[in-house]
Amino acid sequence: MKNPEKKPLRIVWDYSRAEFSVQQSRVQALSHLAVAESNLVRAGKDSALPHFIAIVKELESVLGFKFEQIEE
Repeated sequence: MKNPEKKPLRIVWDYSRAEFSVQQSRVQALSHLAVAESNLVRAGKDSALPHFIAIVKELESVLGFKFEQIEE
């Protein structure tokens, strides 16, 4: 989901989309990658942002959640 206006987000769980057969190690690896990429983004490395977004999208799929804008 794009958020050009930088509205606040919330996590919405959708367990029907979750891949329950996923191993804990895959989730843990994705989480570590997300932290590493976010550190690069914060350090100003623009090339890391697409990787970070891809990791978050995969986590959304694996864990069955999505981000939703909060209307103010």
